[in-house]
Amino acid sequence: MSYPELIKQFWKYNEKEPLGAVTVAFYLFLLELWTKNSERGFNLSDTEICKKLKITRPTINTLRQKLGNLGMIQYQLQNGLPGHYKILSEYSPVLSAFEKPKTYKGDSSQKTIPTKKKPVGKSLQKSEISQNQNLSSDNSEKNQVPILISVSGNIPSLEEFTEYAKTLENYTPELDNLIKAKYDSWLENGWKNGYDKPITNWKSSIKNALPFLQNELHSDTAVSSEIILQTIKRPKSNFEE
Repeated sequence: MSYPELIKQFWKYNEKEPLGAVTVAFYLFLLELWTKNSERGFNLSDTEICKKLKITRPTINTLRQKLGNLGMIQYQLQNGLPGHYKILSEYSPVLSAFEKPKTYKGDSSQKTIPTKKKPVGKSLQKSEISQNQNLSSDNSEKNQVPILISVSGNIPSLEEFTEYAKTLENYTPELDNLIKAKYDSWLENGWKNGYDKPITNWKSSIKNALPFLQNELHSDTAVSSEIILQTIKRPKSNFEE
C-alpha cells in the first residue's frame, strides 16, 4: 500500500476510533521514516524518538504497544540496540488478554460485573498476555509469544480507574487518553510502574502521576501539531473535492 493510501486509511480509522494527538504524531513519525527508507523496515532507538518528539520512554513504550496491538506496526526490541520497526498496510488488531468488565445499567447507577477469574492461589492472579510482535526480517511473519505475569494485590477495572482519576484536583477531560494509556501500560507491565516497581496503592499512584500527564499533554500536543503541519498533508475527502 502506498504512502497516500496509508495516510487515508489511518485518518479514516482515526475518525471512527480517535487515537489521541500523541499517538497520531508517533504513527506519522514512524510512517515518515518508513517512506524515506523506501517502504522497508528500519531501525530506530528510543533515544532518537525522545529527541525528535520530546516524549518520555514510558510514553514511547505505551504508544508502541498501542499501535502494535492495533496491528498498525510491527516492532522488535533488543537490549542495547535500536528497535526494528515495520509499517503494516492491513490492520489486524491483537486481542488483549485483559477483558474490560461488563456493565449493566440499574435504576440510578451502573454496576460492574467482574469477569471470571481462574483461582491460582491466595495472593496471586496469573494473566496471560501476548508479547510484542517479533521480527526476524522484513519478510517475517508476526509471532505472538504468550508469557505469564503474576500480579499481586487488587487491580481496578479501567472504569473504576478512570472514574477515580476524574475526582482528582488536576483532572481535565483532555487527559482521558493519557490516563487510559497509563492504566494499559501498568497492566501490561504486570501492574508495575515505569520503574518496574509493584503498584500497591493505585489511587495514590495515579494521583501522583496526574501532574506529569498534564505536562506531557501540553508538551506533546504542541509537538504533535508541529509535526503534522510540517510533514503531512491530509488528503481531501470526496465532499471536499
